[in-house]
Amino acid sequence: MTPTQPGDPTERSGLRAVVVSARGPKVRAAVFTAAAALGVVVAARFVLGLLALVGSAIGYSVTAFPSGFAATPVGQFLGGFAFYPFPFYLAAFIVLVLVRPIRAVDALPTVLRQAAVAGVVGTAALVIVGIVPGVMLSIDGGTWVNLALYLTTIPLSAGVVDTALLVVGAVLAWLWVRHDDGAEALAAESVLEPSGPGEPGRVGEPDPDESSVDEPVVSPARPDGAGSIEPEAPSPVSSAADDWSRFAPPAADRESDR
Repeated sequence: MTPTQPGDPTERSGLRAVVVSARGPKVRAAVFTAAAALGVVVAARFVLGLLALVGSAIGYSVTAFPSGFAATPVGQFLGGFAFYPFPFYLAAFIVLVLVRPIRAVDALPTVLRQAAVAGVVGTAALVIVGIVPGVMLSIDGGTWVNLALYLTTIPLSAGVVDTALLVVGAVLAWLWVRHDDGAEALAAESVLEPSGPGEPGRVGEPDPDESSVDEPVVSPARPDGAGSIEPEAPSPVSSAADDWSRFAPPAADRESDR
């Protein structure tokens, strides 16, 4: 017979529990708000990069740039829109989903604080990632100024702007989630609210056809006002099976009849 008691948790069962918990409504809401907040940052960077691309394309020269593809208008657009801020996107998204999620029940100061913390973590990610190109450029140029720039001014200037955009996006996502929750709560209250007369069909109200109650039958009053007329009880009818008279002995003749 197969035992029904649960055994010790295994690595596979633990992974399954993590996957199931990741599909919960709270995690989905956190992912939605984080994606919406970062969507504002990505959209703003895309618009700014597109404007810079158009401006650079006007004075574009056919001759090759000395710094390669990264110095071309398209390379600058991709670098400023996707490549360079990608560590900021990733770090801020992880913070907003796992560490500092934005919920509909939070107050506005809490939402601002959560977004600011995510922006600070994203800026720190830019600083850490900037160590590698800073060191490489410093070695090639023979000076460590590039490393100082990649550790201070470059990530801080980008991080401050991205953090401000992230705060705006977090507030917009928070307002969106609160609006959806308020609409759902209002719809639930309107469904559960008892309906007035002449409004059947709501939850909690019985069907008029099923809620009919048998009313007591009132006998009509007599014309003389003596009260209601009570129906007479039917007289019992004796059946032929109860008639024993045929078994009685014949009656004796009287002497006067002789």
